[in-house]
Amino acid sequence: MTDPLDHDLALLARPAPPAALNDLEHRVTLAIAAGGEAGGTSGRGLAMAALGAMLLGLAGGGVMSARSEARAQPGRIAVVLDAGLAPSTLLLGR
Repeated sequence: MTDPLDHDLALLARPAPPAALNDLEHRVTLAIAAGGEAGGTSGRGLAMAALGAMLLGLAGGGVMSARSEARAQPGRIAVVLDAGLAPSTLLLGR
C-alpha cells in the first residue's frame, strides 16, 4: 500500500512542470486586460451603493438605540478576589 503523502511528494519531485502552466502569467494578464475594457461599474453605481449602505446602517442603528436594553444601565458585576488556589499564590507558598 502506498502512502498518499509519498505519492504527492513523488508528483512534486517530477523534473518538469506540467505543460498547462506554460505561459500562464501571460494568459492571466491578457484576461485581466480584456475584462477591464468590457465594462464595469460606473462611479454613479458605486455612489448609489455607498448611499444605500449608509442609510441601512443609520436605520439599523436607530432601531437598536430605540430598544430599552440599549438605554438601560448596565448591571454591576461583583468581582470576588478569592485567590487562595491561584497558581501564583501556590508557587509563593502562601
